[in-house]
Amino acid sequence: MLKVLIVDDEPLARQQLEAYASRLTYLQLAGVARNVDAANDILSSTAVDLILLDIQMPKTTGIEFLKSQDIAQQVILVTAFPEYAIEGFELAVTDYLLKPVTFERFTKACERALANVSGHAAVSLIKQQPGYLYVRCDQRLQKIRIADVLFIEAMANYVHIILANKKYTVYSSLKGLEAQLPADAFVLTHRSYLVAVRHIDSIGKAEVLIGENRVPLSRSQRKLVQSLII
Repeated sequence: MLKVLIVDDEPLARQQLEAYASRLTYLQLAGVARNVDAANDILSSTAVDLILLDIQMPKTTGIEFLKSQDIAQQVILVTAFPEYAIEGFELAVTDYLLKPVTFERFTKACERALANVSGHAAVSLIKQQPGYLYVRCDQRLQKIRIADVLFIEAMANYVHIILANKKYTVYSSLKGLEAQLPADAFVLTHRSYLVAVRHIDSIGKAEVLIGENRVPLSRSQRKLVQSLII
């Protein structure tokens, strides 16, 4: 698992990187900064493995930041200016992403950082295990068989993944986990609940039953859920 710090002066860019990071189970957000001073404050008090660093920022640029101190972390430069690529790689950055950044390209860069920190075996483990979900849980990467997941409940900045005899609490968004699951195997019954279709036992007016679990069902989703199990 890599703890990641996002440093960018553009709010939309920060939001996009944060959303992308939430979709990768081996990334944990350590902090978000809009300038180098704020980044240094976070680095002085928080363990960080990976820095997603913008270049063109007021007062101090990302390149100046890298030159001014010894950076032990993996660094991925994220910028709209390709002319800084050579200088960036001379500073031994992990990768160089050009805005607008696609999720696919973002993933490749983060996999490179993970390989540098944890070895290529960690990347292979995540990529070559179809049918399994990997989530950050209790300071480690937890492997969960997707077929065993009954439903997922969103709670503010984290989710509960419910199995028949176990519950995992994970720092992630519901949308981030949904992107990693088979689209035809899970359905939103409510904006805060993602349910495994195969485990639904019955459907009521405002809830679905999964074993002894009662999961809310919104009126807008009722017809869709019915169509999947009939």
